[in-house]
Amino acid sequence: MEETLELAKKLISMPSTMGDTAAVEGFILDWLSQVKGAEASLTPVGGIGNNVMAKVVHGSGYPTVLLNGHLDTVEVCGGWTRDPFTPAIEGDSLYGLGSADMKSGVAIAMVMFKELARSGCVNAIFAGTVDEEGNSAGAFALLDSDISGDICIIPEPSGGKVMMGCRGRVVFEADVRGTSAHGSRPGEGVNAINEAAGFVRELEHIPLLKHPQLGQGSVCVLEMTGGTRTLSVPDKCWLKIDRHYVPGETKESMLEDMESAAERLASGAKFEISLWKQRPTPFLEPYVTQNGGLVRMFTEAVGSPFSFGKSVGDYNAFAKIMPTAVYGPLGTNWHAPDEHVSVSSITECMEGYKRFAASLVNNKPFIAPRH
Repeated sequence: MEETLELAKKLISMPSTMGDTAAVEGFILDWLSQVKGAEASLTPVGGIGNNVMAKVVHGSGYPTVLLNGHLDTVEVCGGWTRDPFTPAIEGDSLYGLGSADMKSGVAIAMVMFKELARSGCVNAIFAGTVDEEGNSAGAFALLDSDISGDICIIPEPSGGKVMMGCRGRVVFEADVRGTSAHGSRPGEGVNAINEAAGFVRELEHIPLLKHPQLGQGSVCVLEMTGGTRTLSVPDKCWLKIDRHYVPGETKESMLEDMESAAERLASGAKFEISLWKQRPTPFLEPYVTQNGGLVRMFTEAVGSPFSFGKSVGDYNAFAKIMPTAVYGPLGTNWHAPDEHVSVSSITECMEGYKRFAASLVNNKPFIAPRH
């Protein structure tokens, strides 16, 4: 446990805000390179940074465990009462930017990688990805490299519960076009801002599917811009709309729901609704992981209740190609001032991961090389 905590403190002390992760990349690369049998490397990701990769292969027939953690954090926000890059333990709390999201988790993944490397009965991959706080460019670059595994385990902060699924996310944009007129005679025009406001209210009534495990989808307007500098009726307004969704909903069905909401207005404005065009990577899809095989070995070793996430992360990307479980410590104030993580929950998680490593060794007949 001491090794994990010291690694977490070291990682917190190294700023790695999104797009500026070079220092922490280099540190992790050096650390992984010292693991016996490991091949460690950096893989560039579109000018954003580098994924840090390490692999230990014990045999082509052995199952492969992929350990993932994102290396980037959000920017420092206002309101901090302490230096965000000076890790400090007070009581059961470890403070610092990224302490919860997710440098303590990255430390857990690093130590777990070393444990699996020693096991001799499983192939281990460590994948430290960048841009998780952005558009998951690092995760998608990794998937494009044809990486594969029998299970992906991610120590994101999950409150000490195993997260077995998560909603997906799509972002839409809406261009609203009205008709300009003199601002003193608004009735002669069609005010795009007014019509967009009506559309926003109508979005509150679109149908949202409810899933038995992931709950209900959601809709949230993130941005709304429009207006003129002159005394004219605004003829343009633009909206950015977040849509978290569950299995059974599709991009096409969600788009139809929004178009129907616009039609119900019987507005004099024209609405053009589409997927947000600036997204550089695929939108993240919902998933539910089945509790079988290596996943069951992991969940039984950890022994925690299951949970299901509301928002997206790199785990949505990995779940497209392999069973994915998220298990990390209890954190507080992610993306907020004075972020901190429970030290005792780091210990509890690390013990769960070590029980999983031990179960792999103790169940070699189950995981013997496949021919």
